[in-house]
Amino acid sequence: MRFPVTLLLSFFIGYVAFAQSVQKPKLMVTPLNERVYVHTTYGLYQNEAVPSNGLIIKTDDGVVLVDTGWDTDSVADNTQQILQWVKDNLHQPVRLCIATHAHGDRVGGTGALRKARVRVVSTPLTAKNSVKEGYPAPEGILPSDTTFTIGGEPIRCYFPGEGHTRDNIVVYLPNQQILHGGCLVKSVAAFGMGFLGDANLSEWGNTIRNVKTQFGKARIIVPGHEEWSDVKSLDHTLKLIDNYLATKK
Repeated sequence: MRFPVTLLLSFFIGYVAFAQSVQKPKLMVTPLNERVYVHTTYGLYQNEAVPSNGLIIKTDDGVVLVDTGWDTDSVADNTQQILQWVKDNLHQPVRLCIATHAHGDRVGGTGALRKARVRVVSTPLTAKNSVKEGYPAPEGILPSDTTFTIGGEPIRCYFPGEGHTRDNIVVYLPNQQILHGGCLVKSVAAFGMGFLGDANLSEWGNTIRNVKTQFGKARIIVPGHEEWSDVKSLDHTLKLIDNYLATKK
């Protein structure tokens, strides 16, 4: 079937206008206290700009990031913005980035961080899965439960079980009582489960209960997307899981 040139031109102009209308907001950085900040970058999911949260941790020996910006390996402008913000506002080098699982909103900026001479670490499974997803592999050195200290700030990396992915970990700051739940934990503002392509729905609820047992003292829990709150986000995640599974029966 042949289409008139004017129709094809109208379609092309309309597509370009739509693509231009879906623009990603710039980096947002929100302080939780004097040492911990949330970095929020944006990616496109189902033709919508979606916020993605990670942490910036200020220590006495430089900055630790939890998760990169939401990037592709070829375009890492979000992660570059994070590095620039740290340079301009904290005046410290970024020493390390902890990747919490192998999706683009967590490891997409790995290449950019390496070019900036920033180590990116993860569990061995996340490193392996990152390559499968088309990203450079972080250093797969993290065991399933470990606590290390940088610049006087203890940081605990913990694998609570499968959920959003097989490799999702959480990161806890005991001195600050702040937990980065990543995409394992849903925001209280979330109405759905989001991307489930790599999820283990049968174990997700048990994994969240494990997080509640381990980190019930957390004052703030930062989810992978949208707004953060206290431990209510864990109960909200359980409700979303139960509701989703009920619709599949």
